[in-house]
Amino acid sequence: MIASLSFSLESNETPRYQQLQQQLLEAIEQGRLAVGDKLPSSRTFARSLGVSRSVVIQTYEQLIAEGVLRSEPKRGIFVAPVERISVSAEPAATLVESSRKGGFDSGVDVSQFPSKEWAASMRRAWLSPDPNVLMGSYRAGLPALRQAIVAYLYALRGLSCLPEQVVITAGSRDAMALLAHALQSCCRHWFLEEPTYPPLHASLANVAVQPLAVQSDGALPPTQVSDWAAVLTPNRQYPLGISYSSPVREQWLDALQAGQGFIIEDDYDNEFLYQGRASVPLMQLAQHRGSAQERIFYVGSLSKVLFRGLRMGFIIAPLSQVDRLLSSQQALGVSASLPMQPVVADFMTNGSFYRHLNRMRRHYREKRDALLALLSQHLEPWFEWDKPSGGMHVIAYFKSHIRQPEQVWRQLDQACAEQGLALSWLHQHYHSLPEPLPRPGLLLGFTGPSTEQLDQWVRLIALHAKKIML
Repeated sequence: MIASLSFSLESNETPRYQQLQQQLLEAIEQGRLAVGDKLPSSRTFARSLGVSRSVVIQTYEQLIAEGVLRSEPKRGIFVAPVERISVSAEPAATLVESSRKGGFDSGVDVSQFPSKEWAASMRRAWLSPDPNVLMGSYRAGLPALRQAIVAYLYALRGLSCLPEQVVITAGSRDAMALLAHALQSCCRHWFLEEPTYPPLHASLANVAVQPLAVQSDGALPPTQVSDWAAVLTPNRQYPLGISYSSPVREQWLDALQAGQGFIIEDDYDNEFLYQGRASVPLMQLAQHRGSAQERIFYVGSLSKVLFRGLRMGFIIAPLSQVDRLLSSQQALGVSASLPMQPVVADFMTNGSFYRHLNRMRRHYREKRDALLALLSQHLEPWFEWDKPSGGMHVIAYFKSHIRQPEQVWRQLDQACAEQGLALSWLHQHYHSLPEPLPRPGLLLGFTGPSTEQLDQWVRLIALHAKKIML
């Protein structure tokens, strides 16, 4: 097909690779090149144009990054399916599109959701509905779902608890708001890890929050005050991905046993462990530490495993604290959807939930490995990273040889944003930036996007990194 097209590159102020980009875009826009048409190899195309091969390679890389072309291993370069191509005097039109204008999302890959099994659970759950569900009578949540969560936590995390300890919530934010209200009379000081998940600050907007610096072995308990509550991610710290060391865990348990404060343990993504064994939850360890077990709450999310729109999670509370939680829930209003709870309970008890979780664990492991391969192929000159044993994202740090890293990340962030790709940086997870600034790092979620999107976005970063950092 392309052999019948006329391409002519001139010696003028416009770089030749930009001239070639413009002419290829025009050919696609006008229908002279159709979706699926194969382009010649860079060597063949360069020979026919009488230019160096680097001109064609740079053109192909740019248009692949923008989604205009796609590269298929061992097959070649093809015109990609796109809705529209905008041709202007300035080449390099942005074609990166997704539900969030492009971004490395560590959310749920809903393309893998077992809709038929879910539909079967919906039918069974509502063939003969529980009158108490219809009346909204279950304050703490549907008993069958509370029992199912107890079994799930014991099987997956080794956490022993009772159904009476389970309070169903409308997700993590609802859980944090509920706990902040319940503990307001006994906790004047609230602590969050630094860095942490930014929306946590919004969830705790009505309390004074102080930072706990996270070191290589975790964050240490506060020592200047005793009436505190701390939100921790000790098993896989977000966003750094570290696990609290045994000595640090012991310090927290000692503080609880001494009656100094409360811990809210957020076990946000430990369903997705790809090798090794997960750490035992602090709540389980506290069961062997006397009064410490009365001072720790465990927060989990079902939306992280099933789908974001479910908006359902849970709190495991000490038995002595359940009434306090329910009183706060009554004061704030129940947020968790009761009609969906019988469906989730059926989905969990009939085995569909566990089959889905196992499938997603394999699926996300493959996505993690695909992202790591892309990083090695395209970003190795400028970034370095570790292979995470679990979780839903990778952090790619600037290498030490990068000069003026703050200026570089700003340029890279802006260049990608102009083409529709929103980047997430490690420093954005600090509420108050420390001195000196942390080493620039990119948070790359791999669970939400398709592998094609991961490929497209990594290539786009590489394209701009090459221009900025060389």
